[in-house]
Amino acid sequence: MTRQQIQEIQERIGTTPDGFWGPKSIKACQQYLRALMPTKNPWPRSDRASVEAFFGKPGDESNLVPFDFPFPTYYGGKRVLRGRCHAKVKDSLLRILIEIGSKYGEDRGVIEEAEDYGGIYNFRPKRGGSSLSLHSWGIAIDLDADDNTFRDSWPMQSDMPLEIMECFAREGWLSAGAFWGYDAMHFQATR
Repeated sequence: MTRQQIQEIQERIGTTPDGFWGPKSIKACQQYLRALMPTKNPWPRSDRASVEAFFGKPGDESNLVPFDFPFPTYYGGKRVLRGRCHAKVKDSLLRILIEIGSKYGEDRGVIEEAEDYGGIYNFRPKRGGSSLSLHSWGIAIDLDADDNTFRDSWPMQSDMPLEIMECFAREGWLSAGAFWGYDAMHFQATR
């Protein structure tokens, strides 16, 4: 993102708009997104025991349900009409996607990040590790992986719009870019 775009984010989250993304901006962004989350967050903590107690065993495809994407979505340049996610996150995920489509469907700067689908269910370990990814339960989604890679910092190198993070936050989901500072493509139904 450009310095001006970072300043716009800083203004939106209520911190000094100096264009420098450091500890104060990170803390302000996390506080801002947490303030958007439901008072009683419906999702479990992200540790394996909490996730398993709430969502069941990883890799159990009987927990997955299909849904139709509410706006044009693409994977590798090909149109994707349906996805699969854990039954417990389906309604929430659809509300998020419908909000993104209805609010930002005409705003190419935002919607193009959501149209580029990177996947939900994938039984696999986390990148560079041995513990399972939350994709193994179908409770995480990746959007626009090309511009928001795993290693790129957000918002300095990645360009995931804060507007998309806000939509996920309103449903209690965590945005990796804002909460880990990298992997801005990743959103998960944990608190």
